[in-house]
Amino acid sequence: MSYEDEVLEGDEVVRAFMVTEGRTRARTEEFPVETMVSPTNGTSASASTLQFERQRIVGQLEQPTAIVEIAARLDLPLRAVQVLVSEMIGDGLLCQHATVLNADAALLMRIRHAVAAL
Repeated sequence: MSYEDEVLEGDEVVRAFMVTEGRTRARTEEFPVETMVSPTNGTSASASTLQFERQRIVGQLEQPTAIVEIAARLDLPLRAVQVLVSEMIGDGLLCQHATVLNADAALLMRIRHAVAAL
């Protein structure tokens, strides 16, 4: 039997609730999936002390990146990434950037492709 929230990690199948330690909501304020995030000063240097999925998220952040794009790149369920990133912002590991109000066509196409990849 297969579930839509399963993720393949190597040869192992990981359910979305395992990524978030069973949480379906963030312990802190939740941010929309279009929120752009980047590591705060020192987060990249201390990434080796973070839990596995948080390390993977930080590893994807070479420039400000939308939560939805992180989920697509890591091939993780969007909801799980939204919970983790929201908590990482609350913990001071990531900072949020102003959400784009007037998006150009290229940005909208990148978001569309990221969502389609989910």
